[in-house]
Amino acid sequence: MVFFTCNICGESVKKPSVEKHYQTRCRGNEKNVSCMDCLKDFYGEEYVAHTKCISEAQKYANQNQSFVAKESRNKNAQKQESWMDIIRAILDSSEYNLTPALRTAFQRLQSVDNVPRKRAKFENFVGNCMRMPRQQATQVWDILEKELNKMKEAKQEELARAKAAKEKALNGKTEKKDDTEVDAEEEAPPKKKSKVAAEPEPESEAAPEASESSNDFDWPTQLAKIVAKQADGIFLEKLKKKLLKKYSKHVSVDELSEKQAKKFHKRFEKQLKLCATLRLDGDLVKSC
Repeated sequence: MVFFTCNICGESVKKPSVEKHYQTRCRGNEKNVSCMDCLKDFYGEEYVAHTKCISEAQKYANQNQSFVAKESRNKNAQKQESWMDIIRAILDSSEYNLTPALRTAFQRLQSVDNVPRKRAKFENFVGNCMRMPRQQATQVWDILEKELNKMKEAKQEELARAKAAKEKALNGKTEKKDDTEVDAEEEAPPKKKSKVAAEPEPESEAAPEASESSNDFDWPTQLAKIVAKQADGIFLEKLKKKLLKKYSKHVSVDELSEKQAKKFHKRFEKQLKLCATLRLDGDLVKSC
């Protein structure tokens, strides 16, 4: 709770008692108080907006540069400050068309630091401590509840927009990464076809030629080259597809025959096990 010092008589006064003090002891004088913590002076009704001040730890931290004050983790204080923000928002808004009596009630609530946040406790508090009529207390609570719900909806909408923007940015980043991988795969331009098209040969005759070419295919080098491009490793199936593409280009065929595909898969598994620079981690292939 904030404490003030009366600059007229020097008495220390709690914030809720300032009004009473200037109606009794310093009656007839203009309000002139200073905060006991931050030593700031307030004139007239300026003190009403001073709902929170620096702690003693922060006060002494300013005097001693080597002392570092810990941040306050008082959740109730944060909730109370949010509650005060709602009261200030209601006073500043023209939506509710407050009557003079209701406006005065909200202005009095501003000067109180421990306003309850439950309906029953709130009505008892303003009735007993502020002598507010029951009917008026109910009207004040209804307005508070309406403004609270309004703020909650606005916060939920803001969180939903932030989540959607984050997902959109993440999806865009993933698509860009995939495009970069595709461009990296295109290492060399395709070979030009002969102007004179040769007559297609039977598959049985083409198979031996492909077999001979496959012996020249550098399996360890190609495997290590593909995996090295992925810092966090590459999935086994994705590695197999990329290597199949390079293998097909090497043997100069668009699509492997069933016999060639079977042989490729067998050689792939064998070469992957024999490759000393690679290791299999679950479904991921990583460099050693």
